[in-house]
Amino acid sequence: MWGAIVALHGCYPRQLEHLREDWWNDEAQTELLGALAVWRDEIDDTGRHPREELAFHHELEAYSHILRQAGGGVESLWKPGAPPNDWAAA
Repeated sequence: MWGAIVALHGCYPRQLEHLREDWWNDEAQTELLGALAVWRDEIDDTGRHPREELAFHHELEAYSHILRQAGGGVESLWKPGAPPNDWAAA
């Protein structure tokens, strides 16, 4: 799942640019990012139905808005890379 979330961030860096370091310690964020990553994979694997594509982007933008509203400094932003040691516990 970590790799899928890193890939999601790579595809949508603007929408996920405000994702905070240690997001994986927040169960809601972990579940939401995992769901978005799986949803994106399903759209890509089964062909892009316009309604699914629109719904996906609508939810991604809504999540992006939540991340922006949460605030925080630049130093707290997540930089995608290898999973942290505590990822296995998440």
